[in-house]
Amino acid sequence: MLINLNSDNIFSCENYLDIASNIGAEIFTIGFSVEKRPIIALKKGTGKIKVLFVSRIHGNEPATTQAMLEFFNNYNSKDITIFGILLANPDGASLFEQLWLQNREPHWKNSFNNARLNAAGVDLNRDWFDLSQEETRAIRRFIFSIRPDFVIDHHEFYWSDKGYPPKQPIEDEDGFMATMTDAPFYGVHQFVKEISKKAMYTLIEKLENDFQWKIKVRHFAGKSDNNIEIPTVLGIYLALRGIPKLLVETWGVGCSTLLLEQRIKFHYLSMKYITNWIRSEESSFLNKPESLQLLRYNLKDADSRKIDLFLRKLGLHQIKFKKEKDSVIVNIPTTEVGFIDTIHNSIFERKRM
Repeated sequence: MLINLNSDNIFSCENYLDIASNIGAEIFTIGFSVEKRPIIALKKGTGKIKVLFVSRIHGNEPATTQAMLEFFNNYNSKDITIFGILLANPDGASLFEQLWLQNREPHWKNSFNNARLNAAGVDLNRDWFDLSQEETRAIRRFIFSIRPDFVIDHHEFYWSDKGYPPKQPIEDEDGFMATMTDAPFYGVHQFVKEISKKAMYTLIEKLENDFQWKIKVRHFAGKSDNNIEIPTVLGIYLALRGIPKLLVETWGVGCSTLLLEQRIKFHYLSMKYITNWIRSEESSFLNKPESLQLLRYNLKDADSRKIDLFLRKLGLHQIKFKKEKDSVIVNIPTTEVGFIDTIHNSIFERKRM
């Protein structure tokens, strides 16, 4: 382990950055938090296929950052380019460190919920449609500057209050367990759905064998035949923007150092296994759909305020458009059609022409 799990600086953000600068990865700042802390990205490899790992969008989910440091330290391949956002919420992570130093007892009551949020009190994983925060805007710019072929969003979650310590999943499915979420969202391109689902079940099979934990599949946004879901969370946002993705989550909020080594290992192996799997599926990624589709949205008789909001949303998400007298025209990759339709439907509640 790069970090001594018994040390006082185990959750130190300064320590994370020191370690990151010494693991042989390219390291650069992609933006700054509300409190002007740097948002750091790591890079290794030179391959055509690009994979992005995101950790710590919630500051009180610490195992994910340490897993990323371990994985990047040990990654020596060049055929796949890996990127990692080490602390997506550096202000929340810093607050978590301060609160943990004051109370290190593992208990569900010590979840440090304020550290889940950024310094403005916003849940950054509920800000992807509005992009109201410095952090989400910076991460969005970075994501679309590299255009990753696959993204894994790493989290830890709360367990139900059924006594302490929580039981292993073989005894209680609400005890210490893990979950994964692919991309079954309405409007998501079939290519994204198929890749995400295949990746999820491949990873589940390997990790269940390693840990003997029952991994629960969660579809937070429903199935393909449901109504539209506003892409407030990163996972839905990425899927609708044509990027295959997976959410990997272990129990861990409020756990302090309880089973921390296993939690770190779970996320570490997720990164390792998914990279190996993508390597074996290279042809699928290199042959992803690249065609464009012309969309025309009829704005005749629409409320002018709604039209302005629609155009602002397109601009906010860097979607190029052409406005004509009674319509707006967007030329977009076929894999992102569902995202533009979602913006339009969320404002006008009607289909395009």
